[in-house]
Amino acid sequence: MSALPSALFDWNLNRVVRVAVSGIAVFLAIRLTDGLLVGLGVAVALALVLNVPWWMYDRYAQSDK
Repeated sequence: MSALPSALFDWNLNRVVRVAVSGIAVFLAIRLTDGLLVGLGVAVALALVLNVPWWMYDRYAQSDK
């Protein structure tokens, strides 16, 4: 059996948050910019900024264990 179906159906909270952050960052970059390279840069910057709170929460939650 291929590994692709198991990878597609093995969604945990981390993966869901990262996909949501990536989608929001790309959507906002498309709405805010008009150039491809500028939009790509804005999407990467937004993804980093939007992912920091989740990273901090996840790190704090892991330190309690």
